[in-house]
Amino acid sequence: MPKDYFEVEVEEEVMSEEDKQSKVIEFVYQVTRKTSDVGEFTSWLQDGKVIEEVIFKSCPTPLGKKQRSFPTDQMKTQDRIERIINDLFEFGVPIEVLFDVDDLMKAKNIPKVTSCLLEIKNMVYTGQGRSKLSSTLDGVTKAPFRCSVCKEKFTRSDQLKYHMCDNHPDLIEPSLRALLMKMRK
Repeated sequence: MPKDYFEVEVEEEVMSEEDKQSKVIEFVYQVTRKTSDVGEFTSWLQDGKVIEEVIFKSCPTPLGKKQRSFPTDQMKTQDRIERIINDLFEFGVPIEVLFDVDDLMKAKNIPKVTSCLLEIKNMVYTGQGRSKLSSTLDGVTKAPFRCSVCKEKFTRSDQLKYHMCDNHPDLIEPSLRALLMKMRK
């Protein structure tokens, strides 16, 4: 039987953590014109200000019901990171990729933060995410929320949050689940 040319085995590219970090630094520079010195990656991201600016500048439409204002220094770091995680969820970042507050603020899992930022990069460059507007017969609407596991679609973020917590609880860390439920609209 002839080889099926449509079934191609794709080898997943394995990158070192330093390569991932350099790709994130390059992406952040393209969006914000800010860069990190060598060896300062963790401290550069830790307060959330850089990530908050990336979200603000790379997402052309407001994620919530109100127009977002430019990030300020007035907010506490914990609150800023919680809002960032909620904004990433609203943007459409899969829940498996989201990091926890302590992963960033206390630098407990910077590789997970790096992976999340690479996911944002891919979403921005490929035009994915909920900020993408689509035309319908009823006018212009945002893309639906979609479960990354079962692909079910939802019109509101809280519906997806409850769906994930009820149907796929093993994919969500307890602290992230508590944060997402706290940030519901």
